[in-house]
Amino acid sequence: MIEFCLDTGDLEMVKKTVGLYPVSCFSMNPSIAVNCLKGTGRSFLENAREIRKVIGSDTPFYLEAMGDTAEEMLEDARAIKAEIPGNTLVKIPACPEGYKAIRLLKKEGIGCSCTAIYDFNQAMLAALSGADCVAVYVSRLDNSGADGIETVAKIKRAFQIHGITGCMVSAASLKSPIYIEKAVLAGADNVTVDLPMLEQMAVHPMTEGTLKKFKDDWEGLFGEGVRVANM
Repeated sequence: MIEFCLDTGDLEMVKKTVGLYPVSCFSMNPSIAVNCLKGTGRSFLENAREIRKVIGSDTPFYLEAMGDTAEEMLEDARAIKAEIPGNTLVKIPACPEGYKAIRLLKKEGIGCSCTAIYDFNQAMLAALSGADCVAVYVSRLDNSGADGIETVAKIKRAFQIHGITGCMVSAASLKSPIYIEKAVLAGADNVTVDLPMLEQMAVHPMTEGTLKKFKDDWEGLFGEGVRVANM
């Protein structure tokens, strides 16, 4: 089953999305966190705790560890797990020290998503290191002249061929609803979204016209404001 993952650190956006849309998990990268927290006075962990309260303890919540070495990433990962309760997973970058960190965290029972993946080989190394998810930056790949969706499709095919079942393929850094459609059809298990993108996906001019016709016909017979519940 495809997962929609809300990629934001905006607490109000999280609250609104939870009330309206079928979002299965939540995530935040360092740049998103900085943009959302600038001027608020809240720390990264304080903000994450508030989001956890809104989404509940069972919902997957992906938070990024910082650090240049595997040891530094492990320290951050342990701090994240200690401070943010529930089903919290740590995002680790696709680099040599990151693959090492993923292997060590796996031994400690800490789930990881390998992030900032730009090619097939990085995804393979991440999956074989024990990552629970590989996050392919689709739009950034396209902007560099590569094909982000095809990269997602190749990784998914390879996972299926070789029986890699414990690692999801995430299509991340998506910039418009058409990318959601392409990523899902390419076999992505998880796609990142934000609230404006969900709002674009949720409506269609023809749907709005149809609903207006339904309402006009109904109220033409039964009266303005009448609904089934108050007949």
